[in-house]
Amino acid sequence: MTRRMSIVTGLLLDVAVASSMNATLRGAWPGTEGAVCPGSIGLSGHGSIQMTNAFWNKPYDPAGEVEVNNGVISVQMKGRTYFSNSCVPGSFSQNRYAELNLLNKRISWTTNVAAAGCGCNAAFYLASLPQNSQVSGCKDFYCDANSVCGVRCSEIDLQEANKHAFHSVLHMAEDGSGVGLGYGGGGSGWNSHRDWTKEQYGPGSSCINTNNPFRVEVSFPVNNVNGKVKLQAMITKVSQDGCTLEASVEMDSYHFNGRSSADELTEALEKGMTPIVSYWSAPDMLWMDGQGADHLGPCQEDNPDLCGESVQFYDFAVEGLPFPLRI
Repeated sequence: MTRRMSIVTGLLLDVAVASSMNATLRGAWPGTEGAVCPGSIGLSGHGSIQMTNAFWNKPYDPAGEVEVNNGVISVQMKGRTYFSNSCVPGSFSQNRYAELNLLNKRISWTTNVAAAGCGCNAAFYLASLPQNSQVSGCKDFYCDANSVCGVRCSEIDLQEANKHAFHSVLHMAEDGSGVGLGYGGGGSGWNSHRDWTKEQYGPGSSCINTNNPFRVEVSFPVNNVNGKVKLQAMITKVSQDGCTLEASVEMDSYHFNGRSSADELTEALEKGMTPIVSYWSAPDMLWMDGQGADHLGPCQEDNPDLCGESVQFYDFAVEGLPFPLRI
């Protein structure tokens, strides 16, 4: 009995030590589920931004590493990091997350998705984390429109992309599908966005050769509705070496459960949304990169096992639009 207890105790000690070492290597105190602070970046037009790395990708599924070097965010598989005003190692608070009001502004960045093939998703998006008082299943106040960590909130996908597909999508809090623009995706009997083609966007394409980094810009023009500023549209431009692809989605085209998206997403942007960078994969991501019913999409099947180690985001900037209101 004594020998058996000794063996069990030894095994438990080994597990505890391994767990402690893993937490220490990730930058959190042993035994905690706290924040990791990889460093800061510059957000031109705004100032310095601290990054705060998630500890959990999903509840009880550890997040991957995110590194910041010379202003470049390098996200490994399952990594997720939040733009923040400050970062405290080992501690999460919704009050520390950045609150960007992008109404009548544009945000731009450079991304490298060359390592992300079919079934991989290099994402940059906005979510209403600062207004979320629920700690969530990820213990970091994370929320989105698909309730990944158990809490829903408004979400705007600025970039959901790999080297074959690209999408920008508006989400009301209860709408996991949303309405958007871009290229790629679909299934039996339906097609996703077809604003561009595989000849224009993809590896070795004529405009955006995704084997190389490219620039993305997303604008949020507004108009005046009965004396109140309302979000009018989302406009995305993807550029490389003088060639630009552009598409837009109008708020008038997006309703969910009888409600207008303009009210909810205008309010979300006014209150301030947190930019988030992540990298994830799935064997069923054909909604994003599949061929669709018209067979004009890029991917016949998804193979997340072939996703590269990391994707990169850098050279972030925010600036006002040239006109105060969209005419």
